[in-house]
Amino acid sequence: MKDRPALFTFGTLMDPDVLGIVALQDLTTLVREAASVSDHARRWVLDDHYPVLVPSPGQHAGGLIIRGLQEEAMRRIEFFEGDEFSLRTLFVENAAGEQEEVCYFADNQRHSISSEEWLLAHWQDTTKAQTLPRVERYMRCYGKMTTTEADAYW
Repeated sequence: MKDRPALFTFGTLMDPDVLGIVALQDLTTLVREAASVSDHARRWVLDDHYPVLVPSPGQHAGGLIIRGLQEEAMRRIEFFEGDEFSLRTLFVENAAGEQEEVCYFADNQRHSISSEEWLLAHWQDTTKAQTLPRVERYMRCYGKMTTTEADAYW
């Protein structure tokens, strides 16, 4: 059986604090590598604190390839992403300039999406402080309830 491709993340999981809370895996065991995906952009989800990846010809969306995630860490990330996203594959350009197939969490089109670009540094400056307690509260629900039930704690 072929191993799952590495995970490409383009939103809040690029932040080491969020990744640490969600994955609950020692970050020194992971390899995090800059990458980008062509013809896509990151856009804010309206009335929330995270982005979705949308088709956008001619643009490039930056992100990280995360390698070395343990199975339990991946299950925790899947819980964090919830029913609003599905794990799919796409090709990104890795740090070596090569095209690489990765998995990522694709929006299930259940969101209203802003036309405003989502930038990690802007999110860290404006929204991270209020989001971290939500992430901690939500992830305490892991293994105790479904994502639908846990949404009340977000």
